Amino acid sequence: MTYKPNAIAVSFVLSALLASGAAAEGIGGLSQAIDTPRAASGIADDFAFTFDFREDYRALSLGIQPSDWLEIGISFPTYDDDAGSSSGNELSFGLRLLKESTYTPGLTVGVVGFGSDDRGSGEYVLASKTLGDFSVSAGVGWGRYALAVPEDRGADDGIIRTDHLFEGATEPFANIVWDTGVNGLVAAAEYSGVSGADADETFAASLSYELLDGLIVTGLVNNQGDAGLRLQFDANPRQSLVQENIGRGPHPYVENRPARANQPQPNAQQVLALLNDRIEKEDIRISRFAMDGNAIDVTASSSKDVVFARTAGRVARILSAVAPANITTFRVTQNTGAFDSNVVVLDRAGLDQAVGAPNAAELAWGATSFEASPRNRPEGLIAPSFEPQFTYGLTPSFKADFITSDTLELTGTLNANARYTFSPQTFVSASVGYRFLNQWTQEDPPAEPQPRSDFTSYAPDIAFLQSLSVRHRFRITPELYSRVSAGLFERAYGGVSGEVVWRDPEQNFALGLEATYVQKRAYEGWFGFEDADASTLIGSLYANVGTNGNFVILDAGQHLADDFAVGMTIGRNYRNGWRVAASTTWSEEDDSPLKFGAEIAIPLSWTSAAGGVGATNLGVGGQSGDFGSRVSGTGLLYDELRASDKRRIEDGFGEFWN
Repeated sequence: MTYKPNAIAVSFVLSALLASGAAAEGIGGLSQAIDTPRAASGIADDFAFTFDFREDYRALSLGIQPSDWLEIGISFPTYDDDAGSSSGNELSFGLRLLKESTYTPGLTVGVVGFGSDDRGSGEYVLASKTLGDFSVSAGVGWGRYALAVPEDRGADDGIIRTDHLFEGATEPFANIVWDTGVNGLVAAAEYSGVSGADADETFAASLSYELLDGLIVTGLVNNQGDAGLRLQFDANPRQSLVQENIGRGPHPYVENRPARANQPQPNAQQVLALLNDRIEKEDIRISRFAMDGNAIDVTASSSKDVVFARTAGRVARILSAVAPANITTFRVTQNTGAFDSNVVVLDRAGLDQAVGAPNAAELAWGATSFEASPRNRPEGLIAPSFEPQFTYGLTPSFKADFITSDTLELTGTLNANARYTFSPQTFVSASVGYRFLNQWTQEDPPAEPQPRSDFTSYAPDIAFLQSLSVRHRFRITPELYSRVSAGLFERAYGGVSGEVVWRDPEQNFALGLEATYVQKRAYEGWFGFEDADASTLIGSLYANVGTNGNFVILDAGQHLADDFAVGMTIGRNYRNGWRVAASTTWSEEDDSPLKFGAEIAIPLSWTSAAGGVGATNLGVGGQSGDFGSRVSGTGLLYDELRASDKRRIEDGFGEFWN
């Protein structure tokens, strides 16, 4: 696939829209025609961000399709009615029970707002059939798909409720979606038995057009007097917008042969010279080299390639051609910036047997083992070097504010960032922000500072110090990583934080523990504090599950409101650098509702051949509510170490020979 420059525009639009929270009111992030459900039509790993704006609500949702029979939606709707403005967050599921065949329809069941019985929840069952350019669905709905006016079906008090599922009144619905054949133009129409202010039944129509690759704008209208706009971005992490590794053909692998009598063998300096001469063409940097006994030990990194298995494979290819015959092991160390995290040990004889075989990647993985990088190593011909660095820049950020604004006003903040790095392990950083577009109205500070709900009490109309902190990372043992941080971590808190993470590179799980003590920052000024403090102690389990980069993170412990809370994050790390994750948090407090969130990391290399290993990070949900909240900006170690997970490297081993 060739490069398409409009991907940059897509990234800008996403960055502008995704930083607060909301989703399609009617369907909670699952597949829809206009406001009624339809069967999922995508393939595994498809996802969609959908932004809805109408007179009575704004909404943003993330829809993920882990497989071709399951959809997961996370949505953040905000409703405006006579009672005022209210916001929610919903977790939804769509499950295909029967696959469509030539003569029979598919059957799908869905639950929107799972575990909740508030106004946004609802259930449905539908049958669907594709007829040429038309996709037709018909079914019956409960909850919000049966009520004339959205209303609570019960109390939303944070308890997962299921007794209302598929209970109560029902109404039918039907829809048809037509691919017109005109490039990017799709029309839809639907019927629902739900009545409204102007009619006893609802009819709606919409017209969609794909402006850019994956970016779709929709206009919609119904007979109840409602009209609106919908903006949707569709993508699939496995389908890159650019051709990968263009112009980067690998060096041929050379099988090892016993040295003939009196045949000279290259020494370490000669091997290093040959390696450096050939490796620079691969966009790979060697920061350490040693040849001792029957092993060559290199630390390698790439500024272009996020797949470390491919980086290790290309190093092995070159070493196979230049290493002496007595070398039986290639040791390729992975560096994450602060740490040498893994040593990928490659058995040369095993690679010789793998090259050229139909299952070459599988055989190469069988010839691979992992070790923790030693804390101290003998000096090599190249030793890691570092010079202190000062970096700075301006970063504008935009978002549609659903929290402090009753209207859809685009807000903008300009952040001035600076960082001085003393060593690979230690740096100090600062960020100064100014909200230059659409300030919020500052509210009077509460009698007692609150963990999160008093955000609008902070002064909005002057430049503010977002953060100023120092961070030091170090290893206690080869398997025990640690961090200490101090300073102003975020707009609301400053203090000290410490963390320890245990990880064995041969295991597919790690354990972490973070402790913080913080003071509430002053509502006015840069450096003051309120008379309020908090401490947290949160343990974490990071586990890789199954295959394809699936992972689960469990966090539990004391949070900022002195409440015990449990958080769970489920997601997938793709071998090309994509990361998709959804999270929820439960607090022991009875009046604390479940909170949901989602995050996406889109690698720059997915949209540009010259993108490198960086990524654009997008999130919905954010920190809201006082319970189940933790301090941000302390610098969790997992964010640095996850690229060196054994399972993540294994998932990329299909690229070892590329």
